[in-house]
Amino acid sequence: MKHSKQLMNIAVIGGGKRCKAFLEMLDAKRFPRLQAQIVAVADINDTAAGIQLARQKGIFTTRDYHDFFAIKDLDLVIELTGNEVLLEDFLKRKPARLKVLESAISRLFSDIVRFREEYLLEKRQLEMVQGIVDSIFSSIQDRVLIMQPDLRILDANQALLDSVGMTKDEIIGKYCYQVSHQATGPCSERGDICPLAESIETGGMAHAIHEHFDRNSQMWYCEVTTMPLKNSQGKVDLVLEILRDITDELENRVEQKTRSLTMNLTRLIHEDKMIALGKLVASSVHEINNPLSGIHALARLVHRGLEEEPLTPENLAQYKYYLQLIDTESARCSHIVSNLLSFSRQQKMERKPFQINEIIHKVVSLFGHKMELQEVKLHLDLEDDLPEMVGDPSQIQQCIVNLFFNAMESMPNGGDIAVRTRWEDRKNLIRLEVEDSGVGIPEEMLSQIFEPFFSTKNQDKGVGLGLSVVYGIIKEHHGSIYVKSEVGKGSNFIVRFFPIPEDATCE
Repeated sequence: MKHSKQLMNIAVIGGGKRCKAFLEMLDAKRFPRLQAQIVAVADINDTAAGIQLARQKGIFTTRDYHDFFAIKDLDLVIELTGNEVLLEDFLKRKPARLKVLESAISRLFSDIVRFREEYLLEKRQLEMVQGIVDSIFSSIQDRVLIMQPDLRILDANQALLDSVGMTKDEIIGKYCYQVSHQATGPCSERGDICPLAESIETGGMAHAIHEHFDRNSQMWYCEVTTMPLKNSQGKVDLVLEILRDITDELENRVEQKTRSLTMNLTRLIHEDKMIALGKLVASSVHEINNPLSGIHALARLVHRGLEEEPLTPENLAQYKYYLQLIDTESARCSHIVSNLLSFSRQQKMERKPFQINEIIHKVVSLFGHKMELQEVKLHLDLEDDLPEMVGDPSQIQQCIVNLFFNAMESMPNGGDIAVRTRWEDRKNLIRLEVEDSGVGIPEEMLSQIFEPFFSTKNQDKGVGLGLSVVYGIIKEHHGSIYVKSEVGKGSNFIVRFFPIPEDATCE
């Protein structure tokens, strides 16, 4: 038996990749208890990887493994080709002193070498994939977090670190809400949707739009997408969170939506105005027809008198009276038609100063005959010397017309309408009230009456645009409107407007 410090001399049959791996493992001292050295390698392929490495290391190489028999002090031969016929031939011819690793042990050793090769290959692949992932992770412009199910941050890409003004060492271990929301508790405590919690619960992707804060405590809107990363048992181990800045996109959408709503409001105002005009015309036709019939009859009387009778002082006085009646009635017809034309005219939004009491008087003149036919009594209580307000008089007139229609339609059998204006000095506001004694509005409907196409009336009474248009116009004029109502006792619509500031100028 050799001294323990003396190296065992080993020869290898097979100079391929396994031989090369064996040489590398010996150099790396992967077998610390194996005191051995490779002294010879045999392979019929001179360009095999193990042969080339052996030559570089100064190890004897040959194409014929029978040359091993001439090597002095050779202790062991290892066969790495897996060729059973070759191994049996070698065993028959070898000297008795030469030991050969048994077939099963040789294959086991061969498998160890193969496993190492596979391990190194997978390691290289893993390192390559890890490098690619790290490169992609760092270069993504969207902000990315990797988090544990308990909301603690495990990693973050450079875009997120730059956004919050923190280093990776500072951010790892913190809770996501501490970094993103600058809060002391999770989103669920504030009533917000937590996509991470949803991903853990469902095992799928989740989305939400959140308000986050950057390094300067400036708020930005982001679209949050979470993707669960599961282990082999299907349990969520980690969650990938991607934050995409949609502040500009959201602002553009809001701007486009605002323009669309403005266009829709303009269209609805005009449509509603035509509906109201139709109702006014229907009632005004009768009011105009009566004086026109009188005018026609008086004109015929005057014409016949002048043709048949000599003009006497008595006849002249009578004709003057007839002409005065004709003048008065025709002026009234002209005033009604003029108001209808003014109301029907489609105009662009214009801002100019006006008196709200004057607008109310115009509306009252349009509704006079309709209220008389419906047995509605009007009570005006308008405060004098109200400040002027600024806006579009035509649109404000339409608001008051709609409020009148709403009041009258709630009193089909007659009733009372009270119109009041006041100056609220403490709040610096002009207050307008239109109160009726109609059927009232159920409490559960009060929150819906300003919605488009919502109506408490039958379909033949309207399409439900009136109050929604009123709401839109008043908001466009930076005012407010609300209603007090009780079923069976009527409703009171209260509108508030700001007057023109003393130092303001109007175009």
